[in-house]
Amino acid sequence: MEAPKDVKLFEGELATFWFDESGILCANSKIIERTMENQKRNYDFIREICANKKVCILTDTTTSSPLEKEVRNYVANEIKTVFNAMAIISHSALGKMISNSFLMLHTPAIPVKFFSDEKEAKVWLHNFM
Repeated sequence: MEAPKDVKLFEGELATFWFDESGILCANSKIIERTMENQKRNYDFIREICANKKVCILTDTTTSSPLEKEVRNYVANEIKTVFNAMAIISHSALGKMISNSFLMLHTPAIPVKFFSDEKEAKVWLHNFM
């Protein structure tokens, strides 16, 4: 997923974020180990750029790395506090596997769906805005 050239980018430790024209928060994961500490900073950063308002997110997990159990539990609890819904795109087998295993281990408290097409994902997210 590529950010449009005319949007403001927010460079986080774990991802690059931007808002699309309709207010969906988009995120491209970075290649970095996810720890409890940097996940906490990541969610604080998301709250900051979203002005503490819940948003819908479209996230590309192509370059994501596996999470330790403690970190998975933290993320499972945090996503419901910052997002209304989450659409996930991945163009790598590892990214798909990580996302699928996370969802198998944790029933999300928000709507979460996998997509191969960015436009379809955004249409779906609009149902939760």
